[in-house]
Amino acid sequence: VFGIRPGLALAAIGLSLSAHADGIQCARATTRTEHLICADEALMSADSALSNAYYDAVGIAADQQAVIRSQRAWLTQRDACADAACIATAYRDRTAALKQVKHAGWKTYHDPALGISFEYLANRQVKKPCPEGGSDHCIAIVGRNMTYSSRFISFEIVDGALEPVAEKEAGFVKQDDGKWVTSYGPGIPQEVERISGPGWHGMSATIMCRISDPKTGFYSAAGECYWAVLSNGKRSAVAGTQGIVGTDDATLHSVSTFRFDR
Repeated sequence: VFGIRPGLALAAIGLSLSAHADGIQCARATTRTEHLICADEALMSADSALSNAYYDAVGIAADQQAVIRSQRAWLTQRDACADAACIATAYRDRTAALKQVKHAGWKTYHDPALGISFEYLANRQVKKPCPEGGSDHCIAIVGRNMTYSSRFISFEIVDGALEPVAEKEAGFVKQDDGKWVTSYGPGIPQEVERISGPGWHGMSATIMCRISDPKTGFYSAAGECYWAVLSNGKRSAVAGTQGIVGTDDATLHSVSTFRFDR
């Protein structure tokens, strides 16, 4: 999973993550349960693993709010434990339960006008045009009530073959040794990877990118933006993320299932 803090990924779908959003902060531990966990390395590891499992479960859940409610109920049960053994059992049982959360499943988006299609996670939505002034050739996958980002990923459909579009639209450049690297973003240029999918070939890379604070407009953090160009030889799709929610498995699934229908 690429990107910055998972908490932003879930905040971007408009959900309250107070239910064990970032795990226990031992420097701020106040309750008996928190002190028991912070004094036990195994419990600290279990807490971190549960935090990741919780993020994953909410992200793919058919009923995201139900997962959050059940997590709050579990926290109450965990905090009633009187010893480390009870807490360890609570973490083990909850982690197992989160792995059984019902997956939202996949939907298929078809756009006859653009002649493209792709699968997307059913608890997400497809917007056309893209938010923030996109053209009719731009499609975005978004979450419900997004607040910190306008999209998980966007696809801009343009005419042209892979390499010319990759150079013009994605800033990928070909070196003298034949390798392609990125030219956008700070730091050392990153090597571009060759990818392929149903009826297309492509190029992709993950670059460091700046993230603007939605309230002030100033750069507030650094993230990892995923860029890709997919092409059937005549037409191309330029895909990109904003570095805010990162690129999770569900987003990459949408890329891998992308099709040019004409």
